[in-house]
Amino acid sequence: MLGKLRSYIHQSYFIVALCIGIITGVILGIVFRINFFASAVWIGFAVLVLVLIYLFPRVVFVGVAVIVGMVLAWFRVSSELYGQDYVRQFYGQEVLVSGVVDGDPEEDEGDVKLKLTDLKFGEEGISVKGSLYMTLKKVEIQRGDEVVVSGKMLEGFGTYVGYMYKPIVKQIMRPEPGNVVIKVRNWFAGRISDLIPEKESALGLSYLLGMKTGLPDDLDENLRTVGLVHIVVASGAHLSILVEVARKIFGRLSRFSGLVFSIIFTVFFMAMVGWTPSILRAGIMVVLSLVAWYVGRKFAPWRIILIVAAFTLMINPMFIINLGWLLSFAAFFGIMVLGPILNRFFYGERKARFVGATIITTVSATLMTLPITLYYYGTISLISVVANLLILPTLPVAMGLTFMTGVVAGIPGVEFVVSWCAAKLLDFHILVVEFFSEMKWFMVEIEPYHSQVFLFYLVVFLPLVGGYLWKRRKVV
Repeated sequence: MLGKLRSYIHQSYFIVALCIGIITGVILGIVFRINFFASAVWIGFAVLVLVLIYLFPRVVFVGVAVIVGMVLAWFRVSSELYGQDYVRQFYGQEVLVSGVVDGDPEEDEGDVKLKLTDLKFGEEGISVKGSLYMTLKKVEIQRGDEVVVSGKMLEGFGTYVGYMYKPIVKQIMRPEPGNVVIKVRNWFAGRISDLIPEKESALGLSYLLGMKTGLPDDLDENLRTVGLVHIVVASGAHLSILVEVARKIFGRLSRFSGLVFSIIFTVFFMAMVGWTPSILRAGIMVVLSLVAWYVGRKFAPWRIILIVAAFTLMINPMFIINLGWLLSFAAFFGIMVLGPILNRFFYGERKARFVGATIITTVSATLMTLPITLYYYGTISLISVVANLLILPTLPVAMGLTFMTGVVAGIPGVEFVVSWCAAKLLDFHILVVEFFSEMKWFMVEIEPYHSQVFLFYLVVFLPLVGGYLWKRRKVV
């Protein structure tokens, strides 16, 4: 039996089945609003069944693991749905709410837009799951502050249980000694901003630290138009670049040092950027990849995608309808799964060289994110691949120069050279974005929120997979 157990664990049958159950359960739970499983008894039931599966592994229990995953998902979904139902009763009414600012507030024409979590309603402080979006009059506020407001509750949208427009701010409380990570980030960002022109430094800081608050509106809009908005959202690509540098530096001491310091760096970076769905996905995947590198094993890409998707959905099942989460996983799936298929289709067993690899990576990520982008925005640029080819190869250099600008700030001569190089490269990125954003005739526009766009996945995958299998058959 122990031999069978090792075999099943090694092949991850039950883990994969559990993850499939969680993902399926979240989708079904949200679509059909399944809130019957709110009791913690179901957690006990699920844990008991998993223990039995572990002790008495049988192939037939793979199906049971799927059911257990669905039960766990329905438990989490139930708590979120309860929060939505509770807040819905206050729509159109004045209500007192407190919560913690999640993510960096964004300034917009003198107002401040932010998201609150850890919600508490009324004088009694009734805790409610979910997040609340609100617009405030300009006020000094930052991530991690606890806010108490009073105002009219409006209907929520997307993943938000409600929305409040310019409520009265009763109190803003900042924990002492405050968020040290944010203080370090802001101090370092200030050193960079003092040496690089405003527009270029805003772009560089969005690359390096995910700080989009200072990004000019016209540049943000142009990035979206050209299909390059992903480069200013701190995600797996940015984190992988930084962690790879840390791993190589500390890996020279020992393999274990490379692992430990890279994980510490990953957690610190995530704390600086904020626990957004995309950075959470990226951080978990990076840690798993680092562990696999340390023990000398490789994860099948589809398997790690399933595991991380299920894990993040258990943290917050509403991620399933979060644009950042969807784009992050779609892009990663394209790069890790579709990319190798395209590489084998065009190059056989050989790996594409730099230009070819960049084209394949860009096309793979673009194809996988295209239906999601069209569904939410209704626009896509046909020349986004060209723009990506011009910017992505130099992105690590731009991030490195921006980082070094903050490091050498205060050193006469050196700070000028480094900051000048950083500013010129960032200015080149801005020129590329502005140039391609003017080519409106390459824009495809449709009405957003048409679910038929997801049929595009069939158009992409059926020919590619079929052609790849046929080519393999001819080779054999």
